[in-house]
Amino acid sequence: MPEFNAFQLIIILGLVNGLILLFSLSSLPKKFKRPAKILGWFILGYTAYVSNWTIFASLGYHYHVTPLWIPSLFFLPGLTYLFSKSITSSSPFIRSDIFFLVPGILDSVFQLGKWVWYLQNHEGYYFPMDDRTEFFIYEGIGLLFASFCIYKITRLIKKASLKRNDAFKFYRYAFFFLLFVLIRWMIMYLIDYFNPAILTFELQFTFWSVDLLFFLFLGYRSLVAPAKYVSQIPIEKNSDMSQEAQELIAVLEDEKLYLNPEFSRKHLGDRLQLSDVKISNIIGNQLDTTFYELVNEMRVREAKLLLNQGLSSTLTLEAIAQRAGFKSKTTFYKFFKNKLGMNPREYLKSQTSQSQ
Repeated sequence: MPEFNAFQLIIILGLVNGLILLFSLSSLPKKFKRPAKILGWFILGYTAYVSNWTIFASLGYHYHVTPLWIPSLFFLPGLTYLFSKSITSSSPFIRSDIFFLVPGILDSVFQLGKWVWYLQNHEGYYFPMDDRTEFFIYEGIGLLFASFCIYKITRLIKKASLKRNDAFKFYRYAFFFLLFVLIRWMIMYLIDYFNPAILTFELQFTFWSVDLLFFLFLGYRSLVAPAKYVSQIPIEKNSDMSQEAQELIAVLEDEKLYLNPEFSRKHLGDRLQLSDVKISNIIGNQLDTTFYELVNEMRVREAKLLLNQGLSSTLTLEAIAQRAGFKSKTTFYKFFKNKLGMNPREYLKSQTSQSQ
């Protein structure tokens, strides 16, 4: 059996802790689940990445076999971006967000395919980073992707006007530490490529241990007070909003066009005398959401108002949904729970218990 040192034992405990945190954070109530789950995946992904170099490499060298690497390195920049987006926007992820997970998925396929091929065609241990050309291409793509994610994250945070509360302070430190990890990855890669003698395992172990302690502290603190730390950061009204964006919001709120279940982006464009593309650009770039999300958020607000007025005593929930502009009861329940963390029936029960 290979001999494990104290650093490797810390990594093993960190990997187990990462798995525990993923399941624990994923089980939090709905309104905390999205940022918490991403944080859990990041912690597990990071501990798995470190385990590649500390546990699986040791086993491979000792037994002279090819270890099955856990592909996690390329997931980290994308998870950092999705984590940042989840704490600054209440809108659900859109289809294009899957792009940030594609490098990790491709890396998974690449690592698995390489492992199977070398296992079938070669004897002994094969370390995929021995070839400097492959190392340069493989890590170089990762660095470019990480740089792109950092650019997107910086724009995302810069564009959001955030209220400074406990959650803001918590995520500010977490955000800068995540960026620090990505930037350090770049620096360590460059050192490893041009002067690998400087990058000793002892130096890397020290960095990894500090990282794990921070991430585990972050995860467990989130479990202790999710309402304080894992909730989304309130976003202030953007004073730099263009005249067109302000007019769009004003027309929707004042005329309540969203109460029509058949209301579409084309109807809004006709009302404002703007093209469909222009409407999409205003909502996407300035309001950081989609037409579908924006309209349904206003419908949820209307439904909540109707419920607070006590109309549930004379109308069914389906009738209230239709009056608020929802075309189906399923959509009504889905968006209501996404925005308020509970479905309409649960909301009514909570209001009743508060009044008593």
